[in-house]
Amino acid sequence: MKLAHVAPIVGSMLMLGSCDKGGGNFSMLSSSAQYEQASTFVPRKLDVLFVVDNSGSMSSSQAALAANFPSFINFFKNKGYDFKIAVTTSDAFYGDQFATTSCSLCNAEQTRFKSGTNPKIYVIEEDTPDLENVFAANVNVGINGSGDERAFSSFKAALNSSLNTGFHRPDAYLSIVIVSDEEDFSHDDINMNESYTQPTLHTIASYKTYLENFTQGTAGEDFSVSTISILDTTCRNSLGSGRKVGTRYMELADATLGTKNSLCSNFDAVLNNISNTIASQIVATFHLSRTPIESSLRVLVDGVLVPQDSTNGWTFDSVANSVSIHGTYAPQSGAVVTINFDPASMN
Repeated sequence: MKLAHVAPIVGSMLMLGSCDKGGGNFSMLSSSAQYEQASTFVPRKLDVLFVVDNSGSMSSSQAALAANFPSFINFFKNKGYDFKIAVTTSDAFYGDQFATTSCSLCNAEQTRFKSGTNPKIYVIEEDTPDLENVFAANVNVGINGSGDERAFSSFKAALNSSLNTGFHRPDAYLSIVIVSDEEDFSHDDINMNESYTQPTLHTIASYKTYLENFTQGTAGEDFSVSTISILDTTCRNSLGSGRKVGTRYMELADATLGTKNSLCSNFDAVLNNISNTIASQIVATFHLSRTPIESSLRVLVDGVLVPQDSTNGWTFDSVANSVSIHGTYAPQSGAVVTINFDPASMN
């Protein structure tokens, strides 16, 4: 399954005494009816693509992103996630959409992930040495890029590029984070056109559909797009003239259950918000080998009883026949999750 990966260890009949079942009523069946299922938790893989505006007004935002990156990544490091992180720019679309057109940026190399290190490190993983500084180097993509920022068609170009093969893994959650002080106007023509009514403007729905097909998954469960952009006129006015409210960024974030974060906010809080939201969507889920009597379910993480609670505890999905663990009780990598229950049938 794609939401979590578990390696079964034990599936045996055990006798349990009368006790609290973690939020349900105790079912007094014979000792032979009690069932235990134990698993070692392995967090779902995580692939993160930052799409960074590299136009002339973005220097301070790139620096803030680099400086506060530990706020984003430490959560996943501490939980033992297997992650990959890459960076592309808001003008990567030239090397895909217009590769056969005569312009200085119209070549396949434009779609390659960015690296500011020597030697080049295009994809950061959990075992990359000094990964915070590597990210800082990669995300400082400069401010000499095109003023025609098309973040949507750029993340599509980067994900489709043969130069970035192997970045997204089929069993990983894909998080795209767009950082820009402009608006997306991805469209068919190479000429800059910042009109919401232009006939070839790409729809928000078309990019959601693209991500569904690319991940073979569902928004919120398998992918999301978050934005760090200008959310209102107050922020726009504080940054000076020439910027735009990222209306389409916010629409795609809503459509894919990502987060909307202000470019004018503290980047430490912004990145914390994004990482916490991703973690809440990568729910620790365990499919049961038998159908339980729901009131008899009892869930433990490393021997600690977990309450039945949809925000900070466990929930049961009777259709999927699975238990999910949320909030502070979400297990870390290597934790032993034990689920006791009375089977609905002895067959």
